[in-house]
Amino acid sequence: MNSLLLLVRRLLLFAGVAALASLILPQLGVVIARNTSYATAIHDNWDAAAAVSGLLLFGALEVWWGCWLLFTVSGGMVDNNIPKGVANLLLGVALVVVAAVVLTTTVFP
Repeated sequence: MNSLLLLVRRLLLFAGVAALASLILPQLGVVIARNTSYATAIHDNWDAAAAVSGLLLFGALEVWWGCWLLFTVSGGMVDNNIPKGVANLLLGVALVVVAAVVLTTTVFP
């Protein structure tokens, strides 16, 4: 039960960080890419840009967590951390790929 609570807490933390990034990163992209076609693309598709930035950060955090489980001494010493690490790593890579596909098809067609 304790490990389930830790899993839920970690996922809520990652989702909160990704939600914060989806609020901040599209506006930051518009400010940085001022007066370019990228700025207008982000401004015109702000909802897709917010989803992409949230997915990218959530995927990156999952990749980080999977790498930590796989390659740290404390992660590798527990029997079930290797399958968990591989699953988190694959989930994170899949989220980053989905975000890249959404980015290339909707924001920058």
